[in-house]
Amino acid sequence: MTDTNDRAAFLAAHDVSRETLAKLDVIIDTLDIWRTRSNLIGPKEWPQIWTRHVGDSVQLLDRIPDTARVVDLGSGAGFPGLILAAARPAGYVTMIESVGKKCAFLRAAIEAADLPAEVHQGRVEAAPQIAASYVTARAFAPLPELLDYAAPWLCKGATGVFPKGERWKEELTAAQQRWNFAYQAIPSRSGGSGVILIVREAARRHGQA
Repeated sequence: MTDTNDRAAFLAAHDVSRETLAKLDVIIDTLDIWRTRSNLIGPKEWPQIWTRHVGDSVQLLDRIPDTARVVDLGSGAGFPGLILAAARPAGYVTMIESVGKKCAFLRAAIEAADLPAEVHQGRVEAAPQIAASYVTARAFAPLPELLDYAAPWLCKGATGVFPKGERWKEELTAAQQRWNFAYQAIPSRSGGSGVILIVREAARRHGQA
């Protein structure tokens, strides 16, 4: 069971439709069943699953159109991939995850909540060509490496939408040594000094493999 106060706090901070909330409830209930056997969410994180994890993911919706095709890298427990799929019924989300147990959970949540999404099991760098105009990832890799992983989409014109923590400026500086790109840093509504980093027009710098 989740903390009803945490869920209420999330609803007070985020405007989601009744239909989206119903799907979010199914996702979180499924996660509650799976979380201990698959090491999906630590016990200390569970009391703030709505305000921290769902809330972090919902913020990305402001930057992703209703009908967008999204690829989510290193999806883990489904943040933000499952949340985006719940709120974007006219879009489509492909989640890439290498750990079998996590893939099993993601597929169970997709089926339970009837989401427009699929799971590709395997390493991100070995993923097949997947059509997407937006690429997301949360707590997957520092920005320089994340841009490398996201290159198959970014270099074809996709937009990156990446939640980043308090060290985002350091990651940005390091990434700019290897990449040219336009970016926008939007303050996170989850508190702290984190941001939602929007990356566009990405291209490797000359001499970078």
